[in-house]
Amino acid sequence: MQFETADGLGEDADRLLAAIPASLQARVRAVLANPRLGGRGLRAWLALLETEDRPLPDALPAELVEVYLMDTEAEPLHDCESCGLPVPVRAGWRAGHEPSADRVYFPACPHCGGRTGPYAFWARATRAAAC
Repeated sequence: MQFETADGLGEDADRLLAAIPASLQARVRAVLANPRLGGRGLRAWLALLETEDRPLPDALPAELVEVYLMDTEAEPLHDCESCGLPVPVRAGWRAGHEPSADRVYFPACPHCGGRTGPYAFWARATRAAAC
């Protein structure tokens, strides 16, 4: 069950903010609280934390967070095969329901160095369970 905190963002937002470098926390908090400031990708990442059992490291790389702050089109549509960290891509919608990646920011995870791609973490987990 999700509880709102004093700023109205909720416990998962507090967990995400705690992992973000201190120098970026105020900007991230502002965009999470006010959609007019951007932050669609950060809110999508927060939704993943709320709905899925997503791993979240204790400390996120600043360059990862900065992509979400600088590119209003960046969304967490890829993840790391090794640690499960959602990583941003700029999506393009060409056909069907699945987006293509017009820009891949991190072909290797900025946290652990693992390979990234669409559903990489979940595909690996599924392969491991099948063995």
